[in-house]
Amino acid sequence: MNKVVLTTEIDSGLNRALEEIARFDNRSASDLADQAIRNLVEERLATRDLLRHGLHLVATGDIRAVDSAAVHDWLTSDEDTFPKAR
Repeated sequence: MNKVVLTTEIDSGLNRALEEIARFDNRSASDLADQAIRNLVEERLATRDLLRHGLHLVATGDIRAVDSAAVHDWLTSDEDTFPKAR
């Protein structure tokens, strides 16, 4: 795997906490930062793919959707019955 150097600024308190965790885990702070970034990227890509898939299902009519305004109104009301999908 090709590696590149990423230079960034973080809060000094966050850096101290990262270094403490790294010492406890017997790993480098760089390894922990690499894993944290990897986890964030994987989560964001999966979320994006899920949203795209859901929007595709709605656009093709393969799934019915509940209007967001109806959900908002339901959340702010005393109603027990969830709004109907369209």
